[in-house]
Amino acid sequence: MAGPAALQELPAPKQWELRAARRGGGRPVEGGRPFANEIIDAAWALVQDDENLEFTVKQVTERAGVALQTFYRYFGNKDELLLAMFEESMRAATARFLDVATADPVDHLRHLVTEPILMEFDERAQRVVRWRGRERQRLLEFFPDAVEAVYEPYRAAIAEAIAAACRAGAGTCEAPDVDATIILHLVQEMAHGVHGGGIDHPPRLVAERVWHLVRAGLAAGSTPEAGERRRRSRR
Repeated sequence: MAGPAALQELPAPKQWELRAARRGGGRPVEGGRPFANEIIDAAWALVQDDENLEFTVKQVTERAGVALQTFYRYFGNKDELLLAMFEESMRAATARFLDVATADPVDHLRHLVTEPILMEFDERAQRVVRWRGRERQRLLEFFPDAVEAVYEPYRAAIAEAIAAACRAGAGTCEAPDVDATIILHLVQEMAHGVHGGGIDHPPRLVAERVWHLVRAGLAAGSTPEAGERRRRSRR
């Protein structure tokens, strides 16, 4: 039987898979064919290959080679599909960010914070970034919790990196989960502004300034004054 440590290493369930399993009677894969994943891949192909940013459900099913009833067995509507697409994309991006070997926990945190801003995008990719930003804002109005869950893999990675940096003596962690949520939204907005439009400063400058804020906040927790404030608050 797996112990607590082994259970903690299990990956967090994907929100879109939980929704698809409930809708599909607990069968995200039928007959050995992962219909839901094929539908998501088809939708991304329409966006990235065909630049069809306003695709329809019918176009997705035709691209995936599945019936409309198969689509609705796993996704209630196009918005549920979009949430699944964004969640898969965020998980893949987070895996890439984590796939950087460094023994220094501070450098690891810095990479997580700056890499989304430093990524290079061509003109086509920038259009996709702007589309994603628009869709994210629209979905926030109707599914705020689901949209927040899309970014959980990245937020969790930041929280763990903050805790690791603090364990190494680079700061004092009082609320790494809260800090990670704040950093997530800051990086998200800066990355979208740099690559989607709205921020004219060079990505490297923006990334460095964001990291400066994060590093300063982390270091502030390790000052004698901060330690005294914490001791007073516990009395």
